[in-house]
Amino acid sequence: MLSFIIGAACAVGAIKLFRRARHFHVHGYGGFGPGYGNACGRRGFRPRQWLLRSTFEDLETTPGQEKVILAALHELRGDKGVVLDELKQTRADLARAVRGGMVDDAALEEAFARHDRLLARLRVSFVEAIKKVAEALDEPQRARLADRLERGRPFGGARWGGPYRAWSV
Repeated sequence: MLSFIIGAACAVGAIKLFRRARHFHVHGYGGFGPGYGNACGRRGFRPRQWLLRSTFEDLETTPGQEKVILAALHELRGDKGVVLDELKQTRADLARAVRGGMVDDAALEEAFARHDRLLARLRVSFVEAIKKVAEALDEPQRARLADRLERGRPFGGARWGGPYRAWSV
């Protein structure tokens, strides 16, 4: 019985410790939030911007340039809801086609046509975002960003889709 009480007390203490650490990280205490010194770089960054911190430092961007880049990325994130809605609709169409026994080609063709229209819309949004970023950067910054994109490491040391390996090129 005594071990149960000690174990419960340890569990409560651990939970409080983790919640407190998360609270400090999220709310910016100790130099991790906007306007709190340089614990996360030369300026404070919001939690979602930590991936871009090394890119901004490598490109030596100004605060104005960073605002333009973040605004362009925010516009791209706005399309996420449209993609998720289409995913739900596609799952419903696929379930309806399978449930009927005979796969209805017309229903699947309509789903593919919706995908094509959505992809065209996403392409336009992506091109507009890239144009805004390219306009905000000067020539040496664009060259460094292009090099990072070409290497497959636009956000620093880790490759897209997996951990960094010393032998990867």
